[in-house]
Amino acid sequence: MRIAAAALAAGACASARLAGTAVETIRTPDLRAPARVRVLLPPSYDTDRNRRYPVLYFLHDGYGTEKSLWTHGVAADVQARMADGRLPEFLIVAPGARGSWFSDSHDGKNRWEHFLSAELPRRVDARYRTLPDRASRGITGISMGGYGAVKLAIKHPELYGSVSSLSGALIPFGWEDLKRYSFVARYTLKRVFGSKPDDNSLDANDVWRMLWAAHYDTPPFPLYLRGGTEDMYGLGRVAVQFAAFSHEHGFAATAVLEPGGHDWDYWRRALIGIFEWHASQFSYDSSR
Repeated sequence: MRIAAAALAAGACASARLAGTAVETIRTPDLRAPARVRVLLPPSYDTDRNRRYPVLYFLHDGYGTEKSLWTHGVAADVQARMADGRLPEFLIVAPGARGSWFSDSHDGKNRWEHFLSAELPRRVDARYRTLPDRASRGITGISMGGYGAVKLAIKHPELYGSVSSLSGALIPFGWEDLKRYSFVARYTLKRVFGSKPDDNSLDANDVWRMLWAAHYDTPPFPLYLRGGTEDMYGLGRVAVQFAAFSHEHGFAATAVLEPGGHDWDYWRRALIGIFEWHASQFSYDSSR
């Protein structure tokens, strides 16, 4: 697969697309540096030019980048499954935001949540032949990205018709909770949400607190959580707990706990199930 990238002027968005992949560089006032975004286009995108497609936003893990699905062979697998009919066709949009928790930083210098919930969907819908409605838009993520996907959906339920998380870091964010986490997790959390016990935005970004405050008579979206029994951080069990708690607050949640660790050996195979689930939830172009 050949991939080309295009630089662009401030405030502009451009891409070069070869072999089913577009590489976007987006300058935005929300971020200090341009955002890097990859878009996986379905096999029929270039030949069926009147067709519009659903979109799945994919948020990578803490050590990942916008290239993660391509680096680990998932993008090629997805394209092959779409080409032979095993998987319905949709776009996958993967922004790169290493160590960001896909959140607005406490100091206001990087507003990833605002970028992902406002500017990026607007640009994607303008640039590509998408179905620009929530029934045809989903979001998912791995580990840190799983946290980001669930948090964005809880805070912006009007955006997504389907939400999932794989090994999601759906952990409590209280200042005292940080003591229980690894050095790397503490470092990145403090770097994003503030390093002082009396000056931080941890509570405001705690998905458990958000869920506690949410009460729905009708579920805002289906929530699908998967995790491994050998996850070194115990995030498989956390997924089950989070799903149970979300039920109490009006969400329609499903949790799958299965063999697997916190690594790409597990994520490569589990992601296909994630994509199949979103494909079953999407609304498709009724004219096709």
